[in-house]
Amino acid sequence: MVTDLVYHDMFVKHEMSAGHPEGPDRLKSAMNYAEKAGLFEDERLNLFTPEPASLDTVYAIHGKRYLEGIKEKSEKGGGFYSLDTAVNSYTFEAALLAAGGGIGAVDRVVAGTTENAFVLCRPPGHHAEFERAFGFCFINNIAVAASHLIRNHGLSRVMIIDYDAHHGNGTQNSFYSSDQVLYVGLHQDGRTLFPGSGFPDEIGTGEGKGYTLNLAMYPGAGDKSYDLAFKKVIEPLAESFKPEFILVSVGFDSHYKDPLTSLGLTTTGFAMMNSRLKQIASKETSGKLTCFLEGGYNLDVMGMCAQNLLEELSGVPVSEFNEHHTESETCTQYTEALIEQVTKTSPLL
Repeated sequence: MVTDLVYHDMFVKHEMSAGHPEGPDRLKSAMNYAEKAGLFEDERLNLFTPEPASLDTVYAIHGKRYLEGIKEKSEKGGGFYSLDTAVNSYTFEAALLAAGGGIGAVDRVVAGTTENAFVLCRPPGHHAEFERAFGFCFINNIAVAASHLIRNHGLSRVMIIDYDAHHGNGTQNSFYSSDQVLYVGLHQDGRTLFPGSGFPDEIGTGEGKGYTLNLAMYPGAGDKSYDLAFKKVIEPLAESFKPEFILVSVGFDSHYKDPLTSLGLTTTGFAMMNSRLKQIASKETSGKLTCFLEGGYNLDVMGMCAQNLLEELSGVPVSEFNEHHTESETCTQYTEALIEQVTKTSPLL
């Protein structure tokens, strides 16, 4: 079996402004690190070029008028949605290819053509709302893929883990009243970071009550806290929910060197999470796992973490980088109390 690396040259043509942190160099760094590590020479990694998502598939997550607005702005050469979120002439095409990359990836995993996949895409997606471009995002790629698995493959239990430093508000809201998608967010506390949401009392509504769980981490939380989160929350949740497919929003901005955030993960911590996610998928879903790039704004960290993720997914020995960072005891104690709080309120734990 092989791992798909989903990539398209159009992903680097989308650009919001010169010097913007969510820029094309993020993907260039990831591809360069993978190439230098020799991963493209390994038959266990397949470079997969996606097709654009059909609009009918995207309409399950986003409004038609909203998508037409993105298309119109792109055709005019550009335009702003907010001070930090804008389109250029390539954005609409890149966004449809990013969403299509996720659809193609999960289709191939379901068919058994590949074992798992990493959608190395831009623009990212987890902040995009039904009719709102937000936080560098336009189409919610992971939400489109989850909806596609339910609507077109007949799945009824999809688990989404989002370990980006910023809360995946758009993904959460897409399935907030559904019991078919279990959303788990691990992110910096919204009182200290955009978008200011993702608190432990956000647990879903109606049929979806209990199918949203948020671990809002204390600034500085790192490898130890995330290890506790996996051991005491994510692994038990997966065992209880018994997902048929696992989707992951990958954000390398939880690293201690990221310029936009204040968390404390090292590359070793990311490698630990990726290994545990692959183990969970192997146990619960016969390996069905697809990862989607969201944030990460230190270019070297982007490269190292993308390389490690591809190594883990494809079964190549995971490289170690010389990093040392220790979280404070305050962070660990806060995480322990947070875990106790969410385990008391979740019906799945």
